[in-house]
Amino acid sequence: MNGKWILAASLAFGSASVVFVTPQVAAAKEPKEYDEQVKYADLPKAVKATVDKERGQHEVLAYYHVMREGKEFYRAVIDTKGADTIIRVQPGGNLLTEQEAKDPNPPIAKHHTGAAEGSKREVHLAANETGGEIVDFDRLPGQVKTEIGRLAKADKIDQVVRYQHRGHTMYRADVGEAKYKRYIRVSEEGKVEGVRGDIDPGEVVPFDRTPGAVKTKIGSLAKSGKVDEVIEYKRGGKTYYQAEVDEKGGNRSYFYTVDAEGREVEGLPHVQ
Repeated sequence: MNGKWILAASLAFGSASVVFVTPQVAAAKEPKEYDEQVKYADLPKAVKATVDKERGQHEVLAYYHVMREGKEFYRAVIDTKGADTIIRVQPGGNLLTEQEAKDPNPPIAKHHTGAAEGSKREVHLAANETGGEIVDFDRLPGQVKTEIGRLAKADKIDQVVRYQHRGHTMYRADVGEAKYKRYIRVSEEGKVEGVRGDIDPGEVVPFDRTPGAVKTKIGSLAKSGKVDEVIEYKRGGKTYYQAEVDEKGGNRSYFYTVDAEGREVEGLPHVQ
């Protein structure tokens, strides 16, 4: 009966149509809400322009792409060396107020660094380095970014630190993990200054001149790989040796650390 009535109504009104929308269909058409971290490269061009203008000389700690109550925007967390400044930008580049975005308490505590809520990631420096600060890989000078990317290959770039060394600006990228963890140092001009398995450059020593127990242990750990370099470290009155080993048949290097008695050491503390 109802079906006949709807058909009759359609015929009676000609081109007019009657559409019944159920609550389920209406709900399905609502845009899905999200609040997800993104990279600078993922931002629309207009959003990049607004963020760059608003941040001035300050670093941006994190970017987020947000959809809330049908409103889409991007949130940028700017490090102003105090309380972080937060801006919200529409895809077209227009700024939104906190009230317009309905974004009073955004989940920004981690800032993409894995730090605890309300804190920033600690920056470790070698003894002769100063002024360290974490910088966004996507915003590095062109040649610096190119060299770090080339040496990192497919490994994850955990963070990039900009620091001062003897009056020069340097960049150190923390790349890879576990025994493949390495620290790539590049000058402001894009010249590679070194790739080591620890933030402290240490002192290079010939593998053949390391103490017997050290040499034996490193050789055992390297197996069929080639020992490319050995670094001697002094930590808390103790001596450690870190060996860079080239993987046989591969294009990767990994690092092993042993103490003066020839015992393997994991988690060697960084110089503070």
